[in-house]
Amino acid sequence: MSSDDKQAVIVSAIIIGICLLIGLATGGYYIGKGSTRFKSDVRTVTVKGLVEKEVKTDQAVWTLSFRRASENLKDAHTRITADKELTVAFLKKQGFKEEEINLQPMKIVDKLARDYDSGQANERYRYVATSAVRVMTKNIDLVIKSLGETEKLFKAGVLLDGQMDGMANPRYMLTAFNELRPQLLAEATQNARLTAQQFASDSGAKIGKIRSANQGTIQIFGSDGNDESAYYSPTSTPVKKIRVVSTFEFELK
Repeated sequence: MSSDDKQAVIVSAIIIGICLLIGLATGGYYIGKGSTRFKSDVRTVTVKGLVEKEVKTDQAVWTLSFRRASENLKDAHTRITADKELTVAFLKKQGFKEEEINLQPMKIVDKLARDYDSGQANERYRYVATSAVRVMTKNIDLVIKSLGETEKLFKAGVLLDGQMDGMANPRYMLTAFNELRPQLLAEATQNARLTAQQFASDSGAKIGKIRSANQGTIQIFGSDGNDESAYYSPTSTPVKKIRVVSTFEFELK
């Protein structure tokens, strides 16, 4: 074989090799695209899991406040002090422990000493004394029972100053909410799975793993239907309804 023939063979081999490399690269590209396309075609179903649960609160704060007005400073002080003592005695008789009862500071306003409102001088009483007794307890049933017996304070001459005809509402709170959260989310997940299984059964498929999950919203309602989720919401009912709505995406097989 002449040198020219050898050179022609080498050139041909190089060209064939380049063509093979291009073919392999192109084929690999399309195989890869086909694999990606297959993976992206996984069928899924998105459902919501709902759970509602009634829970009794575990802490109450009850503030019993009172006000006395008098033309005499000593008289206003004496009368508001008597109100506090009678209220503490009432609470102890109801069964509240001493460490659950807190005396709030007394405040006395001299209306004639307020320069910004000269009209106050025409009012009947010069001094206004205010104070309160606050109960903080986990004994919810005792608060409910005692609330119905505050008439005894009225008969003793103590006029409670606040809402509902002079009687402030206790505030009922759920301090163990974070302990309940995992259980509620588990029940919401189970509810969503049952819904997804029904959908899959109707479609002739089976449920696979969870692809994504969103905790969604958690709302707290009083037994009167008021939304108490926000910190400033009313908390006047001892039983709460917790509502959890979560979103889940399941694979279909």
